[in-house]
Amino acid sequence: MTEKEILEAERGYSESKIQHICVCWFRATFPKVGNLLFAVPNGGWRGVKSGAMMVYEGQVKGVADLILLFPCGGKASLCVEMKVPKRKGSSAGKQSEHQHSWQSLVESHGSVYVVCHGIIEFVTAVCTYLHINPQPYIDNVLNQYPLYR
Repeated sequence: MTEKEILEAERGYSESKIQHICVCWFRATFPKVGNLLFAVPNGGWRGVKSGAMMVYEGQVKGVADLILLFPCGGKASLCVEMKVPKRKGSSAGKQSEHQHSWQSLVESHGSVYVVCHGIIEFVTAVCTYLHINPQPYIDNVLNQYPLYR
């Protein structure tokens, strides 16, 4: 597939599916540290009791969807906010006020924060953070993309 074809396919996906594809790619590509990339169950609808319990247990509004807890290049971690690809005339794919605030906080304390709108941006962000050339990894995704569904 081409990058354009993948982007078009991802426009029809939920944020959850795009995140799943990205996590599958990361864990297949970097198996020794695969579980250092993890999701933060911080969004979605919950009942009043469940929501209250999450706040009680320490939930913080705006935390990134994925955190790569792997220090690299003097940075503490890579925080990834997943969004659906931008659609014309839609507010989807934009950060909330809480997400902007949390981004500022973690960046001021030594972490890298990125917003990714699909697998290509995710691969680029991870490789940039790890100080490796993203192009071979992008080429691999282009050749194997259906495997990440």
